[in-house]
Amino acid sequence: MNDPVRESVWLALSELWLDTELDDSGLAAIARTLAISGFPVDELEAIYRLEVAPVVWSNAWATAGVWDGFDPDWLFEACRRNQKRRRSLWHRGRCRLLRKAMTAAVQDDWAKIRAQL
Repeated sequence: MNDPVRESVWLALSELWLDTELDDSGLAAIARTLAISGFPVDELEAIYRLEVAPVVWSNAWATAGVWDGFDPDWLFEACRRNQKRRRSLWHRGRCRLLRKAMTAAVQDDWAKIRAQL
């Protein structure tokens, strides 16, 4: 089932892992998208860690990663799968185990965005 609001959050968060530098205005734009979604900060944190990061994190470590945006159809399908897996102990454990690898490259930007929420 499509959820346009959640999809906009997935797309905005995925920008953190693009092979580009985000400036303050880019981070503010992501924060605005997250704020208008209506999701509480705890839910946004869970979407970040359990739905988006497992899909796109390897791009931050690629030599020549995606820089112009992830394919939305691919992103939404993969994030939808992770959304369904969120209660799975296996998925949560895997995300916990890989958390540092999945988020190290973007943790400073994520902290700046969270401060704006």
